[in-house]
Amino acid sequence: MPQGSCMCGEYQHEYSGNPIATAVCHCKPCHKNAGQTGSVNNLLKAEQYKKTSGKVFNWTRKGDSGKDVTYNNCATCGCIMTVSAEVMPEMVIFKAGTLDDQDAIESSKPAMQIYNKHKPAWCDGLAYAQQKDGA
Repeated sequence: MPQGSCMCGEYQHEYSGNPIATAVCHCKPCHKNAGQTGSVNNLLKAEQYKKTSGKVFNWTRKGDSGKDVTYNNCATCGCIMTVSAEVMPEMVIFKAGTLDDQDAIESSKPAMQIYNKHKPAWCDGLAYAQQKDGA
């Protein structure tokens, strides 16, 4: 079962089974919250996900759809652990960068890149992955 944690170790989480999809997201918020040109996200069914310890601090913004997108952060160090989107209430976006095990990270190979319209020209795409300008 893949497990992950935040920078301070207070918030720990895990998921069962395989992600529905794994994508590199180049949307503007992922630029900012990852501190780089995108982030790797594992899309899970809500029942696959379990928070095992730590307190959550939530921050919500409006997404492209006009509906809420909520960032679930460690209340201690602020690390973004998961994202919930009102347009996908049955799903959890698990931040693959929080995975602790190298094998789990290796198995999180992205199958697609999304929001490529925000990807810098110098950032080469993943040749093997499906490419999309939006979500």
